[in-house]
Amino acid sequence: MEEVRTDMTKRLTGLVTVGAAGLLAVAGAVPAAAQDGTSIEMIAAQYTVDMQPYFDDLAARFMEENPDIDVTVQVVDWNNIDQVVTTRIATGEPPDIANLNYFAAFAADDLLYAADQIVDEATVNDLIQGFRDNSKYEGVEYAVPDLASDRLFFYNKAILEAAGVEPPSTWSDVKAACAAIQESQPGIVPLALPLGPEEAQAEFLIWTGGNGGQYFDGENWVVNSAENLETLEFLQELVDAGCTQPNPGSFDRTAGAFTLFAEGVVGMLNGAIFLPGELENTYQSDVDWGVVPFPAADGKESITLGVQDYFFGFKKEGNQEAIQKFLSFLFIPENYAAFLEAAGGFLPATVSAGESMSEDEFLAPFIEVLPSAIFYPSDQAAWGSVQGAIQDGIGAAFVPGADKQQILDEINAVGEG
Repeated sequence: MEEVRTDMTKRLTGLVTVGAAGLLAVAGAVPAAAQDGTSIEMIAAQYTVDMQPYFDDLAARFMEENPDIDVTVQVVDWNNIDQVVTTRIATGEPPDIANLNYFAAFAADDLLYAADQIVDEATVNDLIQGFRDNSKYEGVEYAVPDLASDRLFFYNKAILEAAGVEPPSTWSDVKAACAAIQESQPGIVPLALPLGPEEAQAEFLIWTGGNGGQYFDGENWVVNSAENLETLEFLQELVDAGCTQPNPGSFDRTAGAFTLFAEGVVGMLNGAIFLPGELENTYQSDVDWGVVPFPAADGKESITLGVQDYFFGFKKEGNQEAIQKFLSFLFIPENYAAFLEAAGGFLPATVSAGESMSEDEFLAPFIEVLPSAIFYPSDQAAWGSVQGAIQDGIGAAFVPGADKQQILDEINAVGEG
């Protein structure tokens, strides 16, 4: 495992470039140049500190080839990008292109171009169908997935071996592993449970998804379902038994769960494809880790959480062709490979790149579980508000004496409007 996780993003770049090389000739087949003097602005998410340099270089090379179009890209960190974009929209000055983890509210207000208006036909046809389906609002693709990730259950090999247990596949296994770790290694946190504001919507969904729970059932918001309540109660049992760190509702992923796992004092946690790179490059950790599919409730099917973010274009007079040319330029294989590298290591959103990456030993387990992926209901206009309510509110369910059903009801009401 040590060998396959070394320099992951460089290998990612090579795989994507080679696998998608056949599209290079057609990826540049975009409409004729936009009208003279067109200027477009993009607000992009800061996956890593490398994003602004990447976009500066991309825009410079694009403008050299397209002197009629001026492109400015502003990279904004995830803590502020939502406010920046929504404020711009509220003041009547949206960017031409935005990069966020939701889009449907903007589509509902008729602000967006369709996906085939913001990238060329070759790019549309190369996008993974499941991610295309998750880029629709009322049956129309309004966004283009920029990248994707899914989740696996990470474990510290040394801790589980010392406890004499195998990686868990069910909730009962999780309980048993926690008890064995507590008995054999006092001071070790068996399971990191980050339900603080940073990413509570993801942590809770992957647990409740393994219990048949979801946020939206295709017709109605069901955050307050029996399955979701059962999941909260199960997680509460883990907390009460000392299987997790204290105060999961105020415990975040990056500064909390990842840090403790990197230090070798956490046995198990939910992790995405970029976690190994974080462990190696950010935390300089030498933890020997393994991965398995995420544990499910007894008798239920294991799932993974498929997460994707989006590019989308705001309708303005005279900007459509320029948007399409620039985003299609980004998806040219070598440029897209560099985008994934700058973002820190994700699954690509294109079929060609995914096929080439499936033979990679490190990436294969993540690709293997993709068919079981569930997604955020990002095609619902209310999802942005519901996501915020989950991030801000679900942690309160672990305050002593909290009424878990009431908390779920209140979050559900946000979706119902």
